This record gives sequence, structure tokens and C-alpha cells, in this order.
Amino acid sequence: MAELPLHIIENILLRLPVKSLIRSWCVCKAWRTLISHPHFVKSHLRLPQTQARTQFCTLNYGKPGDNYYLVVRASTKDCEAFSDDNGGALAFDYLFDIGRFKYEVVLLDSCDGLLCLVDLANKIVLWNPSTRQCNQLPPNPNVMDFVGCHGFGYDSFADDYKVFVVSMLNPNFETVVDVFSLKSNKWKRIQEKHHTRAARMSATVLHGALHWVAYDPILGFGTIMAFDFEKERFRGMAIPREEEELYVKLRVVGGCLCVHGAKDPSKMWVMKEYGVDTSWSKMASPYNSLRSNLNEEFRCELLRTLNNEHLLLVNKEKLMLCDQKENTYKNIKPYGRWFRRDANLYVETLVSPHPSL
Repeated sequence: MAELPLHIIENILLRLPVKSLIRSWCVCKAWRTLISHPHFVKSHLRLPQTQARTQFCTLNYGKPGDNYYLVVRASTKDCEAFSDDNGGALAFDYLFDIGRFKYEVVLLDSCDGLLCLVDLANKIVLWNPSTRQCNQLPPNPNVMDFVGCHGFGYDSFADDYKVFVVSMLNPNFETVVDVFSLKSNKWKRIQEKHHTRAARMSATVLHGALHWVAYDPILGFGTIMAFDFEKERFRGMAIPREEEELYVKLRVVGGCLCVHGAKDPSKMWVMKEYGVDTSWSKMASPYNSLRSNLNEEFRCELLRTLNNEHLLLVNKEKLMLCDQKENTYKNIKPYGRWFRRDANLYVETLVSPHPSL
């Protein structure tokens, strides 16, 4: 029987999920070379079926000081799989030991199947749970007097995955940005500084820029700062004036920048037109309707958006899946005793967390 041409084999392999592709590595050296090639990895990433293979994970640990575990749940295609109405432990697909961190760990936004984990000592790890590849980044050599926030995203102009650290320098507390390039495996400090002071709050990536909350000492109130990956420039955007400017958290909802109060999460705003300050629109919040269904005080935080209808919320130490359309919620029981209050979504890809050769 004649062998199939390589381009036909490639077309067949491109349609397989990552689990099957990893098993295919062992078939022969030619297949392993093909599947590992950057062109194949990018082609597989761009396919609609790849983007549809979304996984949900939570960050857990046994007890403070123990190893951290990433618990990968069922596919988000069926949101009912998250529910825990019967009180039993929610089933999970994988349990990964990601090692011991000396300090508290934060799970940043995912990007093309890569997860970025950061601890308070600025130990940064990139990890692909689908391929189980892990890369601890080299230490940042630059001076950071006060770290405000971290970010992780893809620079389409440079075709590069980058980690960002927003910090302030004494004595004037000017904001600086350090950027780690996965392609070059190096850190660099952006020369432009900014007079705003980064608040230690959430940061999020949208439209090729990192966004965070900052205080503007010149204007005397809070603002949203954005750092453009490609241009490496700062820009500011207004926070809705009804909010306490430094007590808001940033999220992405439906492809739009979203602000919700850290003290009162029932207040949610969405920027309908990116970069246009007058386009902030108050969002119909699920919190008020859910409060009436709970006997305890309902103080929750928006963690992630799963799709156009479902929000992932955390209330004290509980994870909840909120259906905006039906105004209902379901509990998600974390694995183990301790839950780090971090959860995320990622797509199953072959993207490597290591520098390209």
C-alpha cells in the first residue's frame, strides 16, 4: 500500500485534538518533526475546532506552603458539567502538580493555551497544561521598588508572547513597565515612564494592550492605564465617574472592557466602544437578583466570563457559575480542602512555553 503524501497527512493531523497529536508523536520521527514545527502549531491554533476545545481549571493547594495543583475540569462546551448540586466532589479530568511556591501564587489571563503563574516574589512560570510543558522565566534584573500588577499576552506584530510587570520607582513613584520576550528569552525595561501610580489591583489584556487601574496625582483621581504591546506606549482611559476610582476591578466581558466595584460588585460597567470614554454603559448585573436566593451575605467577585451567558463568580471561598439569562447560579466544589480563589479558561494547543529555537 502506497504511503500517503505528507501534505495529506498534515491535513488529517491538523484536525486532531492535542491529546491525539501528542500520542502521534510516537508514531515516527517524521510525524514528530511535523507536529512540532512552528507552522503546524500555528495552523492548528487558528482552526475553529481548536478554539472550541476550551478547558476550565482552578488553582488549588493542600495547605499554605504545600505544592500548588492545577485542577482541569470538563470541557466548557457543556456548562452543566460544572454544577455541584448534589454536594459531591466535582469530577475533574486532570490533576497537575505545578510545584512549590514560596509565596502566594496568582493565575493570570491565559493566552493561546498558555497559563502564566506569578508569586509575590516575582517568580514567573509559563505552563501549557495540554502538553504539560513548563518554563520558569529568568529573574527580572531591573529594580522594582513597588510592583503594581502583572500581565501576559501575545504581540501579533512581533509574533511573540510577552510577560509584563508594571511597577513604580522611588522617589517619585513613576510607573515603569518591564517586558519579557519569550522569543528572545530576555527582559527589557521600556524607556518611557508615566506619572500615574499603579494600584495593586487586577490587570487584563484586550486589543493588544495591558490595562490596569492607577491613580493620577495631577488630575487627583483614578484612571485606567493601557500599555500597547506593539507601540510600547501608554494611554489613559476614564473610569465611570459613579465609581470609587481606585476600588474597581477590570475584566473582559463579551469582548469589551468591563469595570466592577471591588467593594460593591453589583455595579458593573462595560465600555461599548473601546477607547471611547463616553461609551461606558451600565450593565445589568446578576448580583442583585442572586442575593435574594441566598441566606448569607452575597459578596462576590467576577473571575471570568465563560461565554455570552455564563459568568464565573467567587463568593468567599466558593466558586459559582452564574447564568445571566436565567438569573440563577450553581456551586462548583473545588478539589481538595484549600482553594486559591483563582480559576481560568484556556484552549488546548501545542504552543510551547519555551523560547523558539
